[in-house]
Amino acid sequence: MGAEENEIKKYWDDRALSDSSKQSTTQDVFLREIEMRVLIEAIEKSRAKVILDAGCGDGQTTLALSRHFPNRKFIGFDFAPSMIGNAKKNCTSQDSNVKFFVHDVTLPIPVKPELVYSTRCLINLPTRAAQAEALDRIYECLGSFGEYVMIENFIEGQQALNILRANFELAEIPIRFHNNFFSRDWLNSYCHNKWSLLEEANISSSYYMVTRVVYSRLCKDRNIEPDYFDPINKYASLLPFSGEYGPVRYLYFKKCDLPREI
Repeated sequence: MGAEENEIKKYWDDRALSDSSKQSTTQDVFLREIEMRVLIEAIEKSRAKVILDAGCGDGQTTLALSRHFPNRKFIGFDFAPSMIGNAKKNCTSQDSNVKFFVHDVTLPIPVKPELVYSTRCLINLPTRAAQAEALDRIYECLGSFGEYVMIENFIEGQQALNILRANFELAEIPIRFHNNFFSRDWLNSYCHNKWSLLEEANISSSYYMVTRVVYSRLCKDRNIEPDYFDPINKYASLLPFSGEYGPVRYLYFKKCDLPREI
């Protein structure tokens, strides 16, 4: 692991030690609720009985899904030991269908799931080479016709959002130091001979247009700081997906003999 990877790992270890709340892996709890609804819908469509959360953080999403699907087995790993420590603490005696362990997604994955999902995990890998390694490891651990649900950030949606914010005289939202957003062209090239894309949506666009543009502009006019728990965020999270004005995308892949281009 290089110096930059170690710095990112330290960031998440420190964050786990300082914050075990619902905001430990993202400040935006309503964005997480959007992701959760999308994951539930994807798992409901799948016949997978063994499901892997790659980069599970403190396991809040893993545990919520395992409780929603008690007849399926869930496994979660993360490269930050403190995050896995918190995940295990969050388990109860009822969570017999969940297992957590420390692991780096760029290394061979020692379990054999039927479906893998990641939520803003692979954007913490600092290079395209590391992201390609992680995607290869996910591909390899899945059997024939295995499924991968990818919820990650993309630069194109981030750029479109910032252009829209500029039109409302709002400052650009920077990408944080520990994040390396995907590009659609690069992912298309990577997936060309590996996966068939079944579904895709920008799940952040409607939500971000309301919360990062309209609400942010209102806060600027009132000279107040935006609040992640403001009711406008709650109601914006219930909007249908529309547009390309946010970075977070959902992609549902399946391994097959004749993958299609995305």
